[in-house]
Formats: sequence, structure tokens, C-alpha cells
Amino acid sequence: MARKPTSPADEVLLAAARARSSTVTATQLERWRGAGLLPRNVTRSLGRGRGSTSAPADGVVDLVVWLAQHARPGRRPHDLALHAFGEGLAVPEPTVRAAWRASVQRVVLSGERDLPAPADGEDRTDWAWDVAERAAANAASVVLPRRMRRIDERLAAAGVSWAPSELTQYDRGPAGEEPVTARDFATFAAAGVLAGAPELTGPAMAPHVRALLPVGAVSPVASWLEYPDEPGRDPAEINDGAGLSLLPIGDVREDLLRVIDEAEPHQLRAAWRAAAEMREWALEHCGAVEAELDAGELGDATLAWMMGAILGLPRLLVRQALLDRRPSISTQVSTAVMVLWIGVSLHRLRRLMPDGQYELLPALLPPFLHPLAGIPLKPVGEAAADDAVG
Repeated sequence: MARKPTSPADEVLLAAARARSSTVTATQLERWRGAGLLPRNVTRSLGRGRGSTSAPADGVVDLVVWLAQHARPGRRPHDLALHAFGEGLAVPEPTVRAAWRASVQRVVLSGERDLPAPADGEDRTDWAWDVAERAAANAASVVLPRRMRRIDERLAAAGVSWAPSELTQYDRGPAGEEPVTARDFATFAAAGVLAGAPELTGPAMAPHVRALLPVGAVSPVASWLEYPDEPGRDPAEINDGAGLSLLPIGDVREDLLRVIDEAEPHQLRAAWRAAAEMREWALEHCGAVEAELDAGELGDATLAWMMGAILGLPRLLVRQALLDRRPSISTQVSTAVMVLWIGVSLHRLRRLMPDGQYELLPALLPPFLHPLAGIPLKPVGEAAADDAVG
């Protein structure tokens, strides 16, 4: 079967690629379009019965040159799409969303294949824990990465108190004495993914929040989870009575897919940047504390480390970044989905609890989460002035 002649618009693309020292063929263009990596040419009418013409879409020349340099046999189209998306190139939006969705759909716990989900929702909790226990059989042997534990130990040896009196008064202490093991932590996380809000109650989460703390640390956050101060303040119970809940009921992966589908392109891009910045932030955060310890002068980095332990979320994000020992496109998109969901959850919380002290968020959240949490970026001059005052 004879190939169709190359269209004038594609001839323009091929010529533009050659002008940038990139060798591209018409067959490659067809293959990239078939894989969803390249948008189709834009057709417009010439008017008055003169037919139509086509031209490459905006930004496609840059994308073609990039694909010529990076597309290799064996590279998955979704990985190429995410890599190009991260470079700010004009990858078709449906392909990008499909790649994000695929990162969630690939999360299948080992026990799920042997124990299909029950049709009756009331049986889902028992099924979730059965699957979670099987999935956690190969869990890591420790809850915290060694680097975090080493920093905590060095700070304690340097005289840092993880239970200052100013905070101790806000922590009523754990309800139970049984320590959370690494396997317990993994089992709870898996059950929470499979069952959602019914298993993610405050009292259920509190011991796992404490498991992330330095030895002997107090935690007002864990105490609040374990002993909600008012009815309806348990995270699993926060809802508007009209279908909107802070935490999803049922499989959390379904909620993640909805979040991906409903996100605006600029939100996906912000989450992708945040995922890359999270690892850089975590490594710099650890390095800064270690530098202060080495110098024997504890300062701002140590204070930030302590605040991260008190607040919980920053410490959880450091842990996640350190666990990803071999960063890849796959791990970055998984992290991007996580931070996108955190951002959406903070927006949900604003709607469900409009009286919250959200003006504190800039000080409570790592900078890379600010765009996703709806925290406006300061103008350069204002930020510089704040630094000068500090």
C-alpha cells in the first residue's frame, strides 16, 4: 500500500527540524502522532470556496526537535510525554492526562489479584485489611529512612528537646503504648488507600503520625487527631452534608483519578514542578541541618527541622523524598499526583471549614506546595524586603 504524500504542513516541520540539525522523517511524525505525542496540524478554511490549508500547531516545532533527540526504541510513550510535559513542550493534553492516570492505575497491591473486592460495600473494610496485610509482607524494615533517624539522634545529642514545655501542654499523650512497626505503618497505609475515610479516622492515624516523630517528641497534631476537640473535627467526619468530604469514602485511587481529570493544565504543571522541587527541598533541608550540626551552631535549619516534626506534613514529605532512592519519571509522576491531591485537599478544607486560620499556611507548608495550596507568590521586591527584615 502506497504511503500518502507528505503534507505541506509536515514538510514545514521536517524543514524546521533540519534547520536545527535534527534528522526527522515523515514516518516518525506519523508514529509520534499515533502514540499521541504530537498534535495534529491545525486546519483552517481559506474562505470563499478556496478550500483549506493546514499548519503546525504552536510549539510543535520545538516538540519535534525534542522528540528527535529523546525518542528511542523501548522508551514508553507515556514516559516521553511526561518528560516533554515537564520541559514545557506542547504535548497533547489528553496524552499527558492519560500518563498521569496510568501512574495511579498501575498501583495494584499484590493481594488484590488473589482477593477480588467484594460487591457489598459493607464487607470492604475486612477485605481492605486482608489485602493490606498481604501487601505489607515485604514492607521496609524501618519507618524512617536512616538519614532522618541519624539527624534526629545528632540533634538530641546536641541538647535539642523534642518535648518543650510550650508544646507538651497541647499533647495529651498517646492513647496506647503499643509501638507502630514498619509493617504496621505499611499495612495501615494500604488499608487507607483501599477503604478511604472509614479507616482514616483521627484516632487510627494518630499512632502512625507519632511513629514518624523523633524519639520522645510530643505532637499537638497527633493529639488533636486522637482526641478531636469538637464533634465533626475528625478528618474522616469533615463533610458538608451534601456529598463533599475532606477524605474520600472507598478506594482513594478513584478520587485521585477524579482529581487528575478535573485539574486545569496549569495545576498539573504546578504539581509536576512541585514534585521535582520536593526532592531538591528535602535534600537541601537535610544537608542544611547536618551542616549546622557539623559546625556546632544550630540555627534556622534546625528550627525548621523541629517545626517539620511538630507539623507532621513537612516531615512526611522529607521521608517520601528520601525513600525514592532512584528518582525516575515514574516516581516523579507518582509524587506529582500526591502533591496535587494535597493541594486539592487543602482547597476542600477551605470550603468545608471556612473559619480556619489559613493565613498561617505560608509558614506551615514547604514553599513548593504554595502554588497548589492557593498561596499567592510574593512580588520579588516584597520577598527581598522580608528577607532583609528577617
